[in-house]
Amino acid sequence: TCPECGTPLVRVEGEAAWRCPNDTSCPPQLKGKLEHFISRKAMNIDSLGPETVDKYFTDGLISDVADLYDLTYEKLCPPQVDLFGNPLPETSKKQPEHLLERNILAGIEKSKKVPFERVLFALGIRFVGEIAAKSLARNFKNIHALREASLEQMLDVNGIGVVIAQSVLRWFKDENNLRLIERSEQSGLQMQLN
Repeated sequence: TCPECGTPLVRVEGEAAWRCPNDTSCPPQLKGKLEHFISRKAMNIDSLGPETVDKYFTDGLISDVADLYDLTYEKLCPPQVDLFGNPLPETSKKQPEHLLERNILAGIEKSKKVPFERVLFALGIRFVGEIAAKSLARNFKNIHALREASLEQMLDVNGIGVVIAQSVLRWFKDENNLRLIERSEQSGLQMQLN
């Protein structure tokens, strides 16, 4: 069983490793998806690294990639309060500017301009690497056309085989992923070729 969430592990035929199939609520998998999403080759979100992702995850600020786009300065830097919840009075010293948090929010905002093929790669669909994401994006032009694509249509794409196509089809059948796409679109991520 998974040492983190207790789910029975599975081994896919033809693969050596055992893995936890609970990709919707197993904490290490959720954090891994977030870390992949923010990485340089994916969304390249400046100032946001694995340690910060872990802290935000632990603090309940984020649980999936769409939550990144709901972060605000007020959420990251809440006002200091006393034991009764009253704001502490301003001191004569200047309050720190929270430069890291401002840089993180700027990096998240900048990531909204990342092209569709990198967003598709960043979503972390199993077996969809950079090259496959680029091929799928160029052939289907937007996330909705890709979602509606059949196995045969995907197999017609150069470089897309059965394993990748089936993985994409499985990913789009998950309601959590469909909500993720909807929230990401509402946040302004590029879900189509420009």
